[in-house]
Amino acid sequence: MKLYKSLKSALAEPEEVEALKITLTEKGFPSEIFFFENLQELYLDGDCENLPKIGSPWKNLKILSLKFPKFHGDLSGVFNLPALENLKILETPQKRILLPLGHVSSKIKFLTLKNCGLESLPEEFSILSDLTELNLSGNSLSTLPHSFVDLKKLKRLNLDSNQFEQFPNLIKNMPTLGHLSIDHNKFSEEEKFRIQREFFITPA
Repeated sequence: MKLYKSLKSALAEPEEVEALKITLTEKGFPSEIFFFENLQELYLDGDCENLPKIGSPWKNLKILSLKFPKFHGDLSGVFNLPALENLKILETPQKRILLPLGHVSSKIKFLTLKNCGLESLPEEFSILSDLTELNLSGNSLSTLPHSFVDLKKLKRLNLDSNQFEQFPNLIKNMPTLGHLSIDHNKFSEEEKFRIQREFFITPA
């Protein structure tokens, strides 16, 4: 699969483009990116501050990576991309991640929300029921929602570099979870090792 790194060259043959990696230099979002209806992988970074409503053009998109340090908009629309399996949101300010009300169309298996300033997860986070790997490192989380235990397929969880003072005990009720990373939180190393022993969890 050819990875296009220039929007101009990609526009020469939009129907052939399956992978695109673009650095945005404007605050707005270029509408031309919606021309690529056969996209399977999209990697975006840069100065984008808002994401427009995402409709049907990206119906084949499987991998989406966003890195927008100046962002202050709503990302809930990406959770309704029907083919999306791998979503990475990096260094994109989101104190609280927003999800579509009631239902998500995406079957996301791999989700990364890293260094986004997250302070909490919504109670409806469990609607992401297909998650197998979740990376929440580098945020400001101190608790997990009660519904977190309903992520029945979750196998790997990274909570490194957050603000947990007490370990979220609900994790012990997640039998599929096999790998956990909890470094650089506010509990002691002794407590961290106790947690790993008690819950029979292998460090990630």
